[in-house]
Amino acid sequence: MSRIPPTPRHELDAEQQKVHDHFAAFTSRAYGANGEKFAYQDERGAFIGGFPLYVQHPRIALAHSQLAAAVNRIAVHERVRNIVTLAVAGHFRAATEMASQSKRYVKNGIMTASEAQALMAGNKPESLAGSSSAAYDVTVHVLSASRPLPDELWDSCVEALGEEAFFGLLHSLAFYAWLCVGVNALDVPVPA
Repeated sequence: MSRIPPTPRHELDAEQQKVHDHFAAFTSRAYGANGEKFAYQDERGAFIGGFPLYVQHPRIALAHSQLAAAVNRIAVHERVRNIVTLAVAGHFRAATEMASQSKRYVKNGIMTASEAQALMAGNKPESLAGSSSAAYDVTVHVLSASRPLPDELWDSCVEALGEEAFFGLLHSLAFYAWLCVGVNALDVPVPA
């Protein structure tokens, strides 16, 4: 059980209800109906997974949502962004994020199940090439090394992605690391 249990909308205070409504609109727009790509609400309509982290702290939630929208406006190819997301989730062993995101990426044809499994296990899929490979290498270095990114990794990633997308990759990586730290701290279970 998560340290912040899923709370139905009617049990939330007014500020939390605004966040709930914001994420209800976002999730249905971004992911379709609950359970279509992955489950994000329980049978009572309470958010599950990482969402209770947001609902409990409305000021942070809305600012974080604005940051997410800004980061997602930076042109990074969807496959590259999703490779980074699963590599980060795998690094932090964020079970709920690995389960929900891998299911969605495979279902949407963004990656194969074997690629998703490799990324979550901390392994580089043999199929990664070009910008996907460079993005994975940068992600692994940034998460694993307590030193600056070497020039050769910087150069290869900027060459493969372009400078704007490279910065988008870095923001996506940091944003997703924040979420994974939160779901691990809350001990968020994988939805059934």
